[in-house]
Amino acid sequence: MSKAERSVFEIELSLDDDLLAIFENFKTIWISYPNNELPKRTISFEEILNKYNKPEKVKSVKVSIKKKAVFSMSFLLVFCLGFYFIGMTQSEYTNHRIAPKGQRLTFILPDSSTVILNSGSEIKYSSDFGKRRYIWLEGEAFFKVTKNINSPFIVHTNDFNVKVLGTEFNVSSTSINQTVSLAKGKVNVLLKESNDEINLIPNEELVWNSKTKLVIKRNFDVNKVSAWKDNILILDDEKFEDALPKINQFYGVNFIIKDSDIANQHIKGAFKNQTIDEFITSLEFISDVSITKTIQNNIEITKYHEN
Repeated sequence: MSKAERSVFEIELSLDDDLLAIFENFKTIWISYPNNELPKRTISFEEILNKYNKPEKVKSVKVSIKKKAVFSMSFLLVFCLGFYFIGMTQSEYTNHRIAPKGQRLTFILPDSSTVILNSGSEIKYSSDFGKRRYIWLEGEAFFKVTKNINSPFIVHTNDFNVKVLGTEFNVSSTSINQTVSLAKGKVNVLLKESNDEINLIPNEELVWNSKTKLVIKRNFDVNKVSAWKDNILILDDEKFEDALPKINQFYGVNFIIKDSDIANQHIKGAFKNQTIDEFITSLEFISDVSITKTIQNNIEITKYHEN
């Protein structure tokens, strides 16, 4: 749409309440449409024109034609934008990076931003990343974003989008409690389900519970939250059962607790650059438990019994 056409379009909207209502309806549908997926059946353009051009409403031919033209421009604009973004999410995210289980992966994006992926996490980004800095994330990652005021850096997850210009932050979508934790700069978080936008400043963290839909904004310890990127596992006086997802992700294994007393037992410690075997030895010592690897590749935690 040219500048002249846009100007005519905006003038017509300001003069005609019916057209403005139609346009706002389509705008709301586009903003609220879930997951950027095409519906199974789309209403044809002729059906829409017939709906809004009923014969019982007598208006001048000149106005009717003008309405059709303006309405057609608004509809086609939204429709084309829909195809643009749908195609982008499905076919243009050609670059795919995955961190192996039990390992961290660090790499540089085309705009010189740094990404650190946690164990088992993955991101996708398009081949023209320099023009559109869009990332799709599954799992957990720490970002050091190169500032570019003309090209926002946007991290997409299933439940929210994180928009920044240049900053350092951590995003985790690995559990029910999904987090965005800001170390430097500013970020804007858009919750897809409610369409709410929340801004964060340094040392603020947003927690989104995907089950209860509860949103919390709170202060956090940057060093503790991002310690994993330096190959440090921190267990901060938390229940064994609550710590298991973090432990399992960090080492890429599957610990299983075989006793309810152990599940409620609290554990605290920092484990730096430890192999899985070294971690098991440390865990047995500080928690007074027995840990056994099974043939099903599980690692069972049971009460310690003296021989």
